[in-house]
Order: sequence, then C-alpha cells, then structure tokens
Amino acid sequence: MRIDQADPTRRPTSTLPASVPVAVVGAGQSGLAVAYHLRQAGIRCVLLDAGSEVGETWERRWDTLRLFTSAQFSGLPGLPFPGDAAHYPGKDEVVAYLREYAERFDLPVLADHRVLSLRRDGDGYLLTTAHGECRAGQVVVATGAFGTARVPDFAAGLSPDVPTLHTSEYRGASQVPPGTVVVVGDGNSGRQIAAELSETHTVVLSCSEAVSPPLPQTVVGRDMFWWMSVLGVMSLPVSMQAPDPIVGDRVPGLVAEGRMRTVGRITAAEGAELLVADGERVKPSAVIWATGYLTDWSWLDPEMLDEEGQPRHTEGTGVLPGSHYLGLYRMRTRGSALIGFVGADAERAAAAITAADRPSTNSSPTAEGEPA
Repeated sequence: MRIDQADPTRRPTSTLPASVPVAVVGAGQSGLAVAYHLRQAGIRCVLLDAGSEVGETWERRWDTLRLFTSAQFSGLPGLPFPGDAAHYPGKDEVVAYLREYAERFDLPVLADHRVLSLRRDGDGYLLTTAHGECRAGQVVVATGAFGTARVPDFAAGLSPDVPTLHTSEYRGASQVPPGTVVVVGDGNSGRQIAAELSETHTVVLSCSEAVSPPLPQTVVGRDMFWWMSVLGVMSLPVSMQAPDPIVGDRVPGLVAEGRMRTVGRITAAEGAELLVADGERVKPSAVIWATGYLTDWSWLDPEMLDEEGQPRHTEGTGVLPGSHYLGLYRMRTRGSALIGFVGADAERAAAAITAADRPSTNSSPTAEGEPA
C-alpha cells in the first residue's frame, strides 16, 4: 500500500530501535526525501538526527535568507512547496515546510540522536548514539553539505578587537557594529549578506579569482532553474559542470550605485588589517567569513573513507555494501545538494536499497517505538 498521508494508528517513533533494516543519518531534506521513498516501498527505517527538531539547520541561518530557487523548484517528493510557484521562499518557510513534510508522511525521525560512530558490523552496520546503539542492514548518510564552519587559517592573524562572524552565526545587520564590514567570500551566501549589509553599513566584498557566471533570477518570465531543467543542465554529470552560478546577483548594481565596493582575494590578516592579493590593505570594523563549510567524517568507519578522509562512493553508492550517501555537494549532478532536486538522488538510493533488501525487512519490531 502506498503511504500518501500519516497513519493515525501508528505509534510515534520515540525510542531508538535495537535494530532496523535501514538507518538514515540526518533528517534534513535529503534524509526526509529518501525516507519518503523507503516508506512508499514498504521498507522500515529510522532517521537519526542531531538537531532537536526537523529543520533546525535551516532555522539557524540568517533571518532574511531566501532560496534562489522558486517554490516550484523547492519541493521534496510527494509534496509541492506551498504558495505561489514563482515565490522565492524564506528560511522560515523552509523550516515550516520540512516539519510539515515529516508530519504529513509520518516519517520516523528521532531528534537529538546524533550519530557518534558508524561501523561495519558483520553484514550490516552498528550506529552508536548518545542514547544507545542501533544495528542496521543498510545505512544512508544524509548529513548534508553544511558541516563545520570553515574559516581560513590566516584569520588567526586578525586582532581579537575586530568582531568576526561566520555566515553560520550571522542573523542580521544588527549584529554588526557600524563602520566598514568586509565580507570575505563571494558565493551566493556572501553576496546576499553583502547586499543586505549595504543598506546599513559600508561594505567591502572580497571576491575570489574563480569567476562564477552571473545568472538573472528569471529569463522571459521563467525562473532560471526552469530553463536549466529544460535544457538538462541540472542533470548533467558532475564532470561536465561549470562553476556554480550566482543567481539574481544584486552586487554589480550596488557597486555601480556606489553602495558597495569589491576587492580581490584576501590573503592575510595583520592586526587590525586584512591584506588583499594586489597589496591593498583594508581596515574593517567587522568581518563576515562567507568561506563555506568543512565536513568531519571521523565518525565513519575508516573502511568507508579514502586517504583524504572523504567518503568512498561512486555517485552516492558507498564502497561498502549497503552504504549510501545523499546531499553531498555535486555528488551526481548540480542539484545533488539542493532541496528541490535532491529527490532524484533519493529515489535512486531507495531503489538500490529496495533491490538489496533482506527478508528480515518485515520482521517484528525489536523495541517499542520502532517504525512499522
């Protein structure tokens, strides 16, 4: 039977099961999407999430964040994003949507269950959490593309008197003292924050040497991602992908209006100054590090990692039998880490899990609260 809505007779998942056919690590968009497909296939699973609630990672982003994909391209499998298809959702809307998604499809999320280690255990896996252990026949690592805030090593040379924030800590302009704020990093996040701060501060945006192609938000009345989907750009293999585009970029207009200026790559920090690659020195009143994230994979079985400490997989299929990955940046395509496009990878992973499913999948629950 297909599961198209919550089953009011099913008990909520509240206890870590002793064993389960499939354990999904992470209940962000990737984990929720694969859980949806697994439930559609009748396969029991549990989602183990470090957060206290679904959507917590999104909730911690800055207040005015908006997706650069419209609602039409921001939904997960089985549930379109609500509202006008041409609307660009804010982060609070994303949080509400993810929580509604988990509830609508009765997905078995265990919050506050950070996985401390994942190890091979016979022909399956052993997952250790702060609340105990769980054995799984197959695992899906869906911890997403946002891990630990990355700040360049040279930041240590900046005076402690200069306030700094990483984008993961930034909430709004009120956090930033008056004066000249330098935003280091010119991806979509850095540019959005720089544009916001230009309303209240003098902004200097440090741009990398790599040139990301600017794209308008819409072309001939159509969302840019509509065109990219129709033209097949979103499904191109990773090896054929160009640098990530900057969508709906306001920076060139703000620079032309004199409300912001750009400099080259920041290469060092000395006391109260930042040094630009061309020799310029900038004295900021505050610095925003829009320098991305690092992912710590030390909790994974060493057999699952390569010599650089990264997961060993081919397009999401792990090197160890029964291991799968979702939501990694450009894992298969440009859309592998995007909320509206991760569904394709999730469906593919669920199909592989279903094909390898063991007869024990439909055995009786081993602990109260295990998903049925």
